[in-house]
Amino acid sequence: MAPPRPVPPLAPDELVSTGGERQVLEAFLDLYRDILKRKLTGLSDQQVRQRHVTSQTTLGGLVKHLAGVEREWFQVVLAGRSDDGLGEPPQDDGWALSGDDTADSLLAGYERACAASRLAASGFSLDDCVPHPRMGRSRCGGSTCT
Repeated sequence: MAPPRPVPPLAPDELVSTGGERQVLEAFLDLYRDILKRKLTGLSDQQVRQRHVTSQTTLGGLVKHLAGVEREWFQVVLAGRSDDGLGEPPQDDGWALSGDDTADSLLAGYERACAASRLAASGFSLDDCVPHPRMGRSRCGGSTCT
């Protein structure tokens, strides 16, 4: 009889399979944030600038763009902060890399943005309504937000 095959440890998304809605949502968001970080980890500055498609898209540009998305949605829309306090808006929606951008600086900026997003979201319940600058408030959590 063959010995039993080792069972791999549970993945983060499996660990919360019986968790509450917030726990599951946060686990999956962090899972995909981590996947993106793993794609950048260990790459050279030249590799994060390399294009693999016909557009100007690079892995570094993607990470820079998503750091901006984190700041926009969690800091400005959710937390209601002025975007003035978030520094100069990135050129080209964050897709363009500057001469100062390195693999390490892009990864560090993304990690800071994600940490700030977690902190901003921690002050809200899933039923909280947050006004969008252009769309206003909408129905949420089963109650009408005003």
